[in-house]
Amino acid sequence: AQAIWARVSVLCRSSRPTPHTRGIGLPSLAITKFYSLLLLSPVTCSMSLSVSSASPHSADIMQLIHMFWSEAGTELVLLLLFCTGFVLFRLSSIRDLMGARPHKPSKSMKDPMASPPPTPTATPNAESARRPGLVQRGVARPDPQRQAPSAAHDLRLRGLLETRAAEEAWQALVDLSSAGIAISAATAAAVIELFARESGVGAQVLRRLPSGALSVDIVAHLLQRAAAGCDLDLVREVCCCVKDFSMVLPASGCEAVLKACASTGDGGAVEIFEEFVACGFEPQESTLTALISLCADSKHVHLAEHAIAYSRKACGRVLLPLYAALMKVYGHARLWHKTFDLYEAMKKEGVPLDTVAYGALIKAAVESGRPELARELFQESGNPDLLNYMSLIRAAGRERDLPKALHLLEELERSPLAVDATTYNCALEACVACGEHAAAERLFQRMSEQGRIDVVSYNTYLKVLLASGAHSQASATLREMTKRGFPPNVVTYNSLIRDAVARQDMDRAWSIVQAMDRACVRPDAFTCSILVKGVRHNPGAADIDRIIELIRSAEIVPDEVLVNCLLDACVRLRDPLRLTQVLEQFRAKGVVPSLHAYATLIRAYGHARRCDDAWELWREVQSSGRDLATSQHEEVFAAMVEACLAGGDLRGGLTVFRNAKEQLEAFPRAASIFAACVKACVQARQAQSAIDLYGETKDSFVCNKVTFNTLIDLLVRQGDMPRAGELFRDMALKNVAPDLITYSTLIKGHCSRGDLEQGLQLLGLMHRRGIKPDAVLFNSILDGCAHKQMRTLTEQVLRDMEAAGIAPSEFTISILVKLYGRCGDLDAAFRVVDAYPEKYGLQLNTQVFTCLMSACIANGALARALEVYQGMSSRGCAPDTRTYQTLLGGCIRAGDLQCTSQALRQALRSGCAGRLENDVVDTALLLLARRGAADMAAPLLEELLAGGVRISDRAVAAVRRGAASPGAESGRETPTPASWRRSPGGQRGSPGRFGSAESLGESVASWRSGGRD
Repeated sequence: AQAIWARVSVLCRSSRPTPHTRGIGLPSLAITKFYSLLLLSPVTCSMSLSVSSASPHSADIMQLIHMFWSEAGTELVLLLLFCTGFVLFRLSSIRDLMGARPHKPSKSMKDPMASPPPTPTATPNAESARRPGLVQRGVARPDPQRQAPSAAHDLRLRGLLETRAAEEAWQALVDLSSAGIAISAATAAAVIELFARESGVGAQVLRRLPSGALSVDIVAHLLQRAAAGCDLDLVREVCCCVKDFSMVLPASGCEAVLKACASTGDGGAVEIFEEFVACGFEPQESTLTALISLCADSKHVHLAEHAIAYSRKACGRVLLPLYAALMKVYGHARLWHKTFDLYEAMKKEGVPLDTVAYGALIKAAVESGRPELARELFQESGNPDLLNYMSLIRAAGRERDLPKALHLLEELERSPLAVDATTYNCALEACVACGEHAAAERLFQRMSEQGRIDVVSYNTYLKVLLASGAHSQASATLREMTKRGFPPNVVTYNSLIRDAVARQDMDRAWSIVQAMDRACVRPDAFTCSILVKGVRHNPGAADIDRIIELIRSAEIVPDEVLVNCLLDACVRLRDPLRLTQVLEQFRAKGVVPSLHAYATLIRAYGHARRCDDAWELWREVQSSGRDLATSQHEEVFAAMVEACLAGGDLRGGLTVFRNAKEQLEAFPRAASIFAACVKACVQARQAQSAIDLYGETKDSFVCNKVTFNTLIDLLVRQGDMPRAGELFRDMALKNVAPDLITYSTLIKGHCSRGDLEQGLQLLGLMHRRGIKPDAVLFNSILDGCAHKQMRTLTEQVLRDMEAAGIAPSEFTISILVKLYGRCGDLDAAFRVVDAYPEKYGLQLNTQVFTCLMSACIANGALARALEVYQGMSSRGCAPDTRTYQTLLGGCIRAGDLQCTSQALRQALRSGCAGRLENDVVDTALLLLARRGAADMAAPLLEELLAGGVRISDRAVAAVRRGAASPGAESGRETPTPASWRRSPGGQRGSPGRFGSAESLGESVASWRSGGRD
């Protein structure tokens, strides 16, 4: 002590005065050591003071004592008070442990499985005690038969808990409870929780406790432990047991339940809160603040807002801590607009803002892209702290305003605030965001000179170097950070791996992973996500297996990003078995796939036609208790419908869509999913299923125009025009404007049914809405007019078509030919065929010639039909099956054997005979056989059979029977009519026109002159 005092005296004389020593020149270090000596060794201090009293420096000693008291008197008193309180607390704990205070068990101590709980005595709170799950207002009377807690047994149970001996601890607890030995509630709750987890039976173990062993204190501690571990399932099971036992839930238990619901984001938290309040639970401001703060991580905005509303209703006002906690919740949920609304409400209520609230508002302004508001709040705060400066620096970096960010840093350096490395890192991040390599290098050098640098600074600077391609400088920076005592961490290696993956150098990426292993740096989920993204575009089974092995060896708990990336890579491999194995490995690690991962898996199983696996995952999502009205659930819903449709389970896909009727209003993509269902129904030829599905779900969403047109076309094809009209009216009611396809489909349907008036009304409605009809629409109206033989109206529509600048097509000509043929005006039909190709530059097709031949045959002009047949070759058009079918029908109707025989032979030579209708061929052969033309029918039959034409047994028997009859002529050469032979010039008549009817009549007469009975 004398040596210490001598040293202090020397320092007092030799040191210059400082503010800490108040003029006597004693450095703070010496004062600190002397204080420690006084506090830790009072005897030594007394000796030093007694020795110093005899010294000639007694005045200095007294001055030192006064200085000591003025400097550390308050701290010393507080220290003594703290020590006194701690000692009293420990003494109280020892008394509880040794049994000095009697145990106060709950009123409901009897076994609920053995007998019902006893009826409580008539107290003012008796009615509340009868109701299960209510808040405890009084203290249960102690049971005199129960013993005080035994310290030895309590310590024994704690030892078993430390060794995780669940079975032994549980059995000991049961034995002690049966023997009437009380155990502290905290220890009993710990034993129950451990056994519930290890045995897997949950809170049902409460029912196995002996009668009277369960108390409300144990329930409260058990709920608090479950809430601390975010074990919502255990909390729910304990609450159910409390209700079954008709126990009274204490206020601490209610707080634990609400905190568990808040931290896990349980959807029924608001209802539980209301139930507790209705039963008498009155949460204090501190409880509400803690509850709202827990809602931040789980983003449980509804519960936080409900707690604020309760505080306003119960107290008439909301204090600043509650507002600050709600701002935190809005910040985590990224609801910046609600943060600003809350700020306006606080200003109206006159609630003053503190630094934390201003910081939350400035962050919200920065994140929402309102830098001007952020600067305004920064100035309004008056005394901004370091976090506010950092928020503004980040805002300047996002605006790519590097001068502003550096100006804020300089302003902060001039302020009295202590600038740390984190603030400099924000400015360095701004340089990275702006891509300013030179500015980042200058700032990094300044940070290095000032010693305001850490591993985050090096990692940020490495991003700049790697982004600019300065790999040699990046390697030098890595060596420098190691020399300065900042070894590379996992973030450093992840930056290097990301750079290698971006350059598609996977060998380099895996070599960095090996370097991490040598440096004893464990990869994380982000490392594996980068590797998976590197092989995503060209995945291989070996690459995926290597990444999975890295996850296993490094004991990485996959996060949502890694799970989604890995599952997406497995989907690209088109290997459902590997996909299932990866999913099972994740589940074994306790990883619950996100809804996006579920959607990916369901879609993959559907395209692999493994609908059973897709249905199993869908049922798992449905039973998970998640919110079914979120956008992520919409993704799963769309994936399930797609999986059913891709896997051929059309009925299942329609069932999924139909069952989600209540949620369709919240799904923005409901219309596109319904369109996919309609398309699948059309492809499966189940149009009625699509129409029925629309009728059941049409009030839940609005179809798009394409889907409406598809449904209208389905109804038109079915001939259900009334329902097609209803769909047309639904389009108008739902503000979906019909287009040309809609009108064309409806007009075509009405015209094909003969309802020409309705079609013309729709045409007029089109004109009024400014929709110009096209050739298809005009042809539909012309076809309807032709069916009704309304020649005048047809010609008027044709003139309107020409006036609208729409040129007639080959289909238009065929409609006009049909019209004039039905009207008996063959000359007009021939004029159209001759004039329109030259006028509009059309090339007539087989359909036009077939229609013209049909018109001639219908009007009894077979000769002109034969002339049309000859003219097809001159127009460069080859006859098809329909042409020969029409010609054969005309010849048979006219009873012309020669023409019938020649038409069949021509069809056989052109290869169309095999595609003719069997009835037509059989009728032709029967006609020849019955008319006695066996000499023509027999060889023709053999040629048809040799050509593979199917002929009925009846026709074959008739021809052969006619050929075997005595009157049959055989051996006669079948004459070939002159009109079926080409003229020396290649054709009859002039090019582009048909031959005259007179010459054709002469040639036909020459055919009929011989070989006919």
